[in-house]
Amino acid sequence: MRIFNRYYTTYDLVLLLGDVALALLSTALLRLFVHLTGLSVHWDWTLALTQGAAIAAVVILSFYYADLYAIDQTLSKRELLLRLANGFGFVCLIVAAATYLFPRLDLQDIYLLEMIVVGLGLFSWRLGFMKVLKRAMIWSRVLIVGTHRIGKMVAEELVRQKHLGMQVVGFVGAQRGQISLSVGNPIRVSLPIFPKQELLSVVERSGVNRILVAGASSIEDFPALEPVWLRLRGIPIEDCHTFYERLMSKIAITDLHPGWIALSSGFRRSPWILFTKRLIDIAVSAVGLVCSAPLALLAAIAIKLDSPGPVLYRQERVGQHERPFILYKFRSMFADAEAETGPVWAAVDDPRVTRVGKIIRKLRIDEIPQMVNVLKGEMSFVGPRPERPYFVNRLKEKIPYYSLRFSVKPGITGWAQILHEYADSEEDAIEKLQYDLYYIKNISVIFDLQIMLETLKVILFGRGAQ
Repeated sequence: MRIFNRYYTTYDLVLLLGDVALALLSTALLRLFVHLTGLSVHWDWTLALTQGAAIAAVVILSFYYADLYAIDQTLSKRELLLRLANGFGFVCLIVAAATYLFPRLDLQDIYLLEMIVVGLGLFSWRLGFMKVLKRAMIWSRVLIVGTHRIGKMVAEELVRQKHLGMQVVGFVGAQRGQISLSVGNPIRVSLPIFPKQELLSVVERSGVNRILVAGASSIEDFPALEPVWLRLRGIPIEDCHTFYERLMSKIAITDLHPGWIALSSGFRRSPWILFTKRLIDIAVSAVGLVCSAPLALLAAIAIKLDSPGPVLYRQERVGQHERPFILYKFRSMFADAEAETGPVWAAVDDPRVTRVGKIIRKLRIDEIPQMVNVLKGEMSFVGPRPERPYFVNRLKEKIPYYSLRFSVKPGITGWAQILHEYADSEEDAIEKLQYDLYYIKNISVIFDLQIMLETLKVILFGRGAQ
């Protein structure tokens, strides 16, 4: 199931609906209990449901920002309880504020009791859900045709994400053998390779109901009618790259053929999308500069007092169509930090970063001046991060499809920034490119708004900054 630009399983939907149902029912039933016991003379189903809907909305928002809708079977009970405590703490604070800001909700008389009931219900529901998730039944048996690396990557993810209910039966290759998969350090899983002559018998014998093809050449070696007969029997056959994109919300460049990009249904940018995106860029950046002016002034004073050098840092970056431009940031490093070393990747606990620099980087305050670049049209609010020419030249030589990043304007934030840590190596650059390609393929106004909301969560929890 796809919502906006992410794919969700039935479990994701059940988890969300369970939270909503608990908040609605507990509020309505508690209000009814208070009325029947004579603790309150007021009773109104409309008011009770309104209260429940308001609390449900707060629960969803708070749990979303506490990462409680990112299903992860590897999550320990301790970490789950910590996240629940964090998320429900936000619920209590927001509802407490709402009882005074919106007296018509009439929550003052049952606030404490309501929070106890909802809290116990949500904690019990979440713990029970995770137990069910760990014992989830397998509903789909997958056979991967071909032994290319992309097929192994898909298999590894399906083994890790057991809640998807998809079991990899094995691979079909030129000859019988075994493939070893890495599903965690040092955990490895071996799956069989069946010879291509046994394709139909393996499907029958193992109850295969989904086939994934690892590369176009993998299916060409089979007798022409075999894949056709399987398709006519109702067994879906899908390309591994397309499946991986849906599974991971990124496009794997491993074994990626240019034809896949050329024939893809995405990578469209209509004039309407570009026009609306530009309007949003101007509006958000203009409002952002005005609202952040006091914070920017404090940051400028702190930078000046902390270390010698200019307040603003100007650096050449590569923009759309590989045109260079000057990017503005608040200086977070010592002046002339790269005078002796030349351009180097940023690192964890980078010694070049000043005391104030660590704070403004963590809170993303150093990015504020980039809104000027957005107003000038050199950048967009959402897009791939602009890189320096030195690294661009190196990465273009080593990473296939890297130049595709420059088909859109670079951004202050982006899909790669919210889903991957700060890039400090060529391996990280590859990972971020795969997220950037996913964004470029699925670019839309709704997607941009979604990324902006997710960026706020990243800032609040201080993830990904160095």
